[in-house]
Amino acid sequence: MFRNQTLAALCAPDFAALRPHLSERRVERGEVLVEQGSAVEYIYFPTTALLSNTVTFSDGRSAETFVMGVEGVSGLAPFLAEAPCAWAVEVKVAGSVWFAPARVLQRQVDASASLRRDLLRLSNDYQTQASFGVACAALHNAPSRLARLLLLHGDRRRTDELRLTQEDLATLLGMQRTTVNAAALELKAGRAIRYSRGIIRIIDRPALEQAACECHSLHRSMTPEPATAPA
Repeated sequence: MFRNQTLAALCAPDFAALRPHLSERRVERGEVLVEQGSAVEYIYFPTTALLSNTVTFSDGRSAETFVMGVEGVSGLAPFLAEAPCAWAVEVKVAGSVWFAPARVLQRQVDASASLRRDLLRLSNDYQTQASFGVACAALHNAPSRLARLLLLHGDRRRTDELRLTQEDLATLLGMQRTTVNAAALELKAGRAIRYSRGIIRIIDRPALEQAACECHSLHRSMTPEPATAPA
């Protein structure tokens, strides 16, 4: 479970309080873990899965607004606010998660100032990512945005091999597939990545970082290094 950085960062008393209530399970792509507009009843800590926040409108159209991985906790802002979740939490990439009842985590948040502080910091980090995402979509070109997205997903999954189709990338970036394809070809020509049949491999991370927009380095500079697992 210590692949999840939030669980790894828990102090010993917080971890001891939560450990008996944590369970692991595999989740599949497309599975909805939290319904849009519903209360957060379970908190999910991804290890190998990727979870997306998806907003759906009355005409049936939907958009992914955020994707979290090994660093994260699902539904964190509505959980802390004790408010309905304004988005659905959906499985983007199948894998494993640890989960616990929200009421258990809330009880420990009420009892532990350190846990409350750490979750608020993570919530602030998510707000920072969302802010950069909006600014990035308005100001930066397709290849630099794609490079940033690939670096972000690689960091979250701690791997240089990403299973993302052109359709996935188009949805995440809010672009046409033809635009995504052209951007990927540019990064491939620069020998930063290889890709085929829904698998992208980062082969030159420094080159990909150079191609990425400023949002990547700005966000990393504001994000603390992951903590180590409790003893």
